[in-house]
Amino acid sequence: MSSFENLLVSDNAGVRLLTLNRPHKKNAVSPELATDLRDALTAATADEAVRVVVVNGAGDSFCAGADMGVFLAIGRGELEGPKRVGTLHEHLGTFPKPLIAAVHGQAVGMGVTLLPHFDMVYAADDASFLTPFVRLGLVLEFGSSFTLPRLIGRQRANELILGARPLDAATAANWGLVNRVFPAAEMMERVVAMATELAALPPIALASCKRLIRAGEESSLQESIAREDETLEQFYGSPENLRAVEAFLASRRQRAEGAS
Repeated sequence: MSSFENLLVSDNAGVRLLTLNRPHKKNAVSPELATDLRDALTAATADEAVRVVVVNGAGDSFCAGADMGVFLAIGRGELEGPKRVGTLHEHLGTFPKPLIAAVHGQAVGMGVTLLPHFDMVYAADDASFLTPFVRLGLVLEFGSSFTLPRLIGRQRANELILGARPLDAATAANWGLVNRVFPAAEMMERVVAMATELAALPPIALASCKRLIRAGEESSLQESIAREDETLEQFYGSPENLRAVEAFLASRRQRAEGAS
């Protein structure tokens, strides 16, 4: 497994944990951290032992947004605008396996706008979400003008972006920005347990369902049905399908025998 300067990597039972590791900067995203995370996702894609990836942050925060040094470098002409900062959202959005964010503490700026590109987002009850773009004389990024209104609704997206005020974890869950909220002391244990359950499922079916859901976001109903039917034709009677059905039937027989 590769080592990264700004990222901690650990594996357990098919789950790869990627920990943003700039705690002294509250895991603010530098070009180097973005590169490490992109490379780590590429490595996880190629590794068949990795079934699910969880991203979290070291220290007391998930991600404090872009490193302010990036803005200064752009102003000095040392970086050629946002495109040189990275295309991290594309790597998150096209990652083929289940991708989970585990948020605690502060999520600021791109620590928020990257979240819609994950498949699932879980938060600790101490998490807060802030998009201070207007305060910084900036606008939103990473396609969040597209993703956030579809995820949480236009009016809520306006409150989040234009209001530029912190959103607590419970409200973020109520709005649909995160799936669930857990007590901070239990959050990582609960998320890893859920990820481990996912990792035990048939991997080809898991990845294909993810792909269909992603494609369905920008398709009509009829296009989605046609895509699903085409994919199902490939799955019926496949080795993975047969193994899963046989295991299900065997488990049901065992339960019936135990009840008799």
